[in-house]
Amino acid sequence: MSLEARLTTLLDVAVDGGVASAAAAVVVVDGSVAARSVRGTVATVDDDGAAIPAEARTAVADGARFDLASVTKTYSAYTLLRLVESGVLGLDDPIAEHLPDYRTDPDRRAVTLRHLLTHTSGLPATWGGWRAPFDAALAALPDGAPTFRASPLSDRAALRADLARTTLTEPPGRHWEYACTGFNTAMLVAEAATGEPWADLVSRETLVPLGLADTRYRPNDAGPRDDVVATEYQPELHRGVVRGDVHDESSWSLGGATANAGLFADVDDVARFGEVLRRGETEVTARWMWDDQLPTVTGRPDPRGDGTGASLGLRVGETSWMGASGAASRGHTGFTGTSVQVDRDAGLTIVLLTNRVHPTRHGSGVTALRRDVADLAFACR
Repeated sequence: MSLEARLTTLLDVAVDGGVASAAAAVVVVDGSVAARSVRGTVATVDDDGAAIPAEARTAVADGARFDLASVTKTYSAYTLLRLVESGVLGLDDPIAEHLPDYRTDPDRRAVTLRHLLTHTSGLPATWGGWRAPFDAALAALPDGAPTFRASPLSDRAALRADLARTTLTEPPGRHWEYACTGFNTAMLVAEAATGEPWADLVSRETLVPLGLADTRYRPNDAGPRDDVVATEYQPELHRGVVRGDVHDESSWSLGGATANAGLFADVDDVARFGEVLRRGETEVTARWMWDDQLPTVTGRPDPRGDGTGASLGLRVGETSWMGASGAASRGHTGFTGTSVQVDRDAGLTIVLLTNRVHPTRHGSGVTALRRDVADLAFACR
């Protein structure tokens, strides 16, 4: 059986087993696509949460776009590091130079972009400043109001100001704690330094120069798209089935184009970006996004306690999902069931996109699927 046939079997078993309704994967070996498969249906429930009969479901299109969730952070890191490379930002300069709210005490004044990109800033994992105004907007809804597509929170400046005031849970540089808050704070730094909206920076520094024409924020801006895979059914947020709008609530509340989440792409465009990371042809990708930063930042040899690490934007050696042979791999996962993994030693780029949060976020099995796809890819070497 060919590599592609075995990959298709893995995806079919996952879809049939309820891991996700849709799955797409690409394995690139030494720069050439060795296997590619797109399986499943874009949704299994309608906007009211009712099951769509199997015969009425829409098959996933060959170029379908998936909500990348936190895989977005890899593109964000690349964007931020391009700004470092050009001298607009400094990796080890205090972010207080750009954010006045970080000038209030010694710990906040010590936070740098390097801390934010390595999840060592001392910021909490999530930012909850969107919740209270959103609950107020929900309470004010009239009966029969249509479901939200865009967030009803229009005062984005107030939300960004609240984000900038997020309290540190500990001094920077001590511990690794995965923090979406840190990446969105880095977004505020970049916007303040350049005077440009984040989405424009990502487009100018990353998407356009790398030729990633099928990657973008807010694919629904020009109207609902049939080529976007559905994510969660969220009646409690009055969103119905989320499709073409970012699933992540904090990103959605901030407008859907943020550093922690929000990008949509097809599997081929993610593979193209993965190849940029694997080839490492600039300082951004050869060193900054590749080398484990944690021992230097924290002053401890194994700060995560499990032998894994973190570069500026990528995870290092997380074999729990990168597979038994993935100790030298770099990559990132996304809450919606996405992942990109690159391995220079093996010459591999491995991309898996699913909607494992459809119709609910309680689905399991995507970690095992990531691992199985990685093991399959390494076995072909």
